[in-house]
Amino acid sequence: MKNLLIRSITGVIFVAVMLAGLFGGEYTFGLLFGAILLGTLHEFFNITSSLGFKPHRFIASLTGGLIFVLSFLISSGRIGPLWFFSIFPFVLITFANELFANKKHPLQNIAISLAALIYSAVPLSLSNYLVFSKLDGNYSPQLFLALLVIIWVYDSGAYLFGVSFGKHRLYERISPKKSWEGAIGGTAAAVAVSALIANYIPQIALTHWLILSFLIVFAATLGDLTESMIKRQFGVKDSGTIFPGHGGILDRFDSLLFAIPVFVCYLEIFI
Repeated sequence: MKNLLIRSITGVIFVAVMLAGLFGGEYTFGLLFGAILLGTLHEFFNITSSLGFKPHRFIASLTGGLIFVLSFLISSGRIGPLWFFSIFPFVLITFANELFANKKHPLQNIAISLAALIYSAVPLSLSNYLVFSKLDGNYSPQLFLALLVIIWVYDSGAYLFGVSFGKHRLYERISPKKSWEGAIGGTAAAVAVSALIANYIPQIALTHWLILSFLIVFAATLGDLTESMIKRQFGVKDSGTIFPGHGGILDRFDSLLFAIPVFVCYLEIFI
């Protein structure tokens, strides 16, 4: 009961902070998600360092922060997309730094550093293209909030259906608690809420919202399973302890890391 209370209080605070960051304006959003990005990188490096690897924390975090800032400025129309080329010297520095570091596993250290950027920094940086979308032109949290709602409803539905009816494991080797019944129930709930969202964001047709709900659910599930795979490989239960009863930042945003790129790509290509 005590653990449930802690989880509930933490969950309420988490949602409140997320909503405050989204609706506080573009700079509040940028500060919040920039901090989240650096937090996910920190946890990723903590996890992957447990087996003796030494990724380039500072350079990778600096590069990840630069990717986010450039995405923010480009998506908001403040600078041109050619500024993205300024990222490449930092990527090369990651390789060159290993020449002077004199550490074991040089290739693995480089690979983990770059993997952190692809896994965490790039998806969270793409979130800027949701709040500065072509549908509005100015800062608007609607699309990002819709994405969060779909994921939250899916997670809640999957948990409730899984606890009540779950018998067949979804991917037991990676995540023994997830079931097909939970996934199907959560998906149905997500599709239903996407139909409601279509009434509040009519710029995107209902058909697109229904398709997006399936894609988001699929991507979110892969994101969740991928983080479980990483933690299982390195023998870690939670990515961190910043959220009492919930784990770390990666534990809270693993679904979002896969769902954001899918949502952004669909918007850019089909809408």
